[in-house]
Amino acid sequence: MRLSDFRDKKGIEVVAKLLVPIGNIAADKEMANAQKSSKHMGEFASLLLQRHAQDVMTMLATLNDQDPADYHCTAATVLVDVFTMISDPELMMLFGLQGQTPASSGSASESTEAPKT
Repeated sequence: MRLSDFRDKKGIEVVAKLLVPIGNIAADKEMANAQKSSKHMGEFASLLLQRHAQDVMTMLATLNDQDPADYHCTAATVLVDVFTMISDPELMMLFGLQGQTPASSGSASESTEAPKT
């Protein structure tokens, strides 16, 4: 299922279950680089499966409305489900949350000195 298929309380429960595996993946700098530089979705999906198999299983179970402990898959179902998952723009936006940091008042780098003449 896509993220937008879950509504109201169920939507909140699904996002709560997805945040930890998404955080694990988003914190992986190699995955962040791959998301930006992959030539095609297959390249990104391959690295995702290789580096974060357990996180992917948790996410697929959640998106299939199953308990991760009871979730089972085949190579065929993983192939379809992973491409469905990474083609969901709302779900992929969650990966970008890790890169957003609020600006602090002390982070300005503009010089307030007058130029030397």
